[in-house]
Amino acid sequence: MSSNAFKVAVEIDGGDLERVNRKLSQLAVPTATKALKNGFRTWFKKVRATAVQLAPMGDKGATERVRGQIKPNPHIRDNFTYSVKGYSKGRVVWGALGVKEIRGSYTTPHWYLRWVEFGHEVKRKATLNEQLLLKSRGERRFKTIQIGRVKGRFFIRRAYEANAYALLPIMDQAIADQVLKEWGNG
Repeated sequence: MSSNAFKVAVEIDGGDLERVNRKLSQLAVPTATKALKNGFRTWFKKVRATAVQLAPMGDKGATERVRGQIKPNPHIRDNFTYSVKGYSKGRVVWGALGVKEIRGSYTTPHWYLRWVEFGHEVKRKATLNEQLLLKSRGERRFKTIQIGRVKGRFFIRRAYEANAYALLPIMDQAIADQVLKEWGNG
């Protein structure tokens, strides 16, 4: 995911963080890092599956006409991805769910994911009379006028909330699996 792709960080907080860190401190650093990454990876697969079910589909055609040109018509639900990053001593890991991006291409829907998730304003070019009216009111932007607002779907937030209960049990299982794996190799 790039810097302009939509990301949501996931954190373990409060007493749960202390409990997980207590377990991780008993492991070697590489083992702790692998356990956390595997736990988040498993959890993000669940979140991604839920987000795919909640994502709006849009037009079903493979192509669409944009400003007189035929372009591919990508769908959000076909392009979800997640990323898990580890930091020092395996203690801090963040994860993000977003949409794959191919820079400079219309083959991925990264550019409209934020609009669908949070909503957006619908604007059109202002007529000359409307521009004069907006200028007289002291508006800085007077070339366009807002004609409506599209409400956000918040389907990614709902996918996180629906799977929040499973994060800590999955983490515990990932730590246990990593310990068993280390004992099997040792």
